[in-house]
Amino acid sequence: MNVQVCKWSKRLAQASFEKDGDRKGFAMLTHEMYEQRIAARTQRSALDYFTTSALLGRPDPLASDSPDDVSFDLTYKMVDRLVIAAVETGARFERDSLPSDPLAWLYSPQPPFDGARPLEACLTAPGLMRCIMFHSLDLELGMPSDLVDQILCRDAGMTGETVSGGLWNTDRDRDSVGHGRTLYTATIVDVQVGQIHHVYHAMMACDLAEARGLLRLRYGRQLADQAEVRRGYDASNPLAVSMVSDAMGAILAMVASNPQSALAEGLDLQLESRFAP
Repeated sequence: MNVQVCKWSKRLAQASFEKDGDRKGFAMLTHEMYEQRIAARTQRSALDYFTTSALLGRPDPLASDSPDDVSFDLTYKMVDRLVIAAVETGARFERDSLPSDPLAWLYSPQPPFDGARPLEACLTAPGLMRCIMFHSLDLELGMPSDLVDQILCRDAGMTGETVSGGLWNTDRDRDSVGHGRTLYTATIVDVQVGQIHHVYHAMMACDLAEARGLLRLRYGRQLADQAEVRRGYDASNPLAVSMVSDAMGAILAMVASNPQSALAEGLDLQLESRFAP
């Protein structure tokens, strides 16, 4: 484990055992962590993005407009698509602590977009949808376009077609999967440089394969492959102890004992915590 991560883990553990039990130490510690993160981010100001633009050969966005500037027409829909694409990309890079620059990624030709620049590809509705799904599934940044097509086009939720060999079993369609479902719970502990990410997830699924498929759709393959998935609810699981409230634990126990109850209908519990300096 990274030394910095170990340091914060120990300090969090110490703070959680304050003698008075009011968690003041924990609150002060998390505030200190927050302040340090803000200071670190302040060092990477908007000027860094302007530097990125210069390195990519783009005009200086802070320079005054000139009659010689290249211009082109955009509809309001296109502008909205660009904004959404930028937000989704920035959120993904922040969420996964990716070392590369999101602006540089948007401006540069990328394999998932068949060598096109994402910023240009996302001017169209299909390109924007591709960008949203690509980042939502946490697919690899260098994944070839044809492989991305296979993953996205075979999603029954997007195409309406029966999926074979994917999330849904070949011998049943989406209308029949509600029968025989039971509770599955999953835990994920992802340790990266400078960050610890804990996930506790509860869902209804027909079998272990479907449960893992749902996790891949929610968290992406990289995180889902680290998940420990089990049938039912284990209240003694360390992440369940620290993240699941007593009331929610009681509900999960009832659903596990009676999967056909009204409480089980549409159950989808997602709990996450992140610790980072």
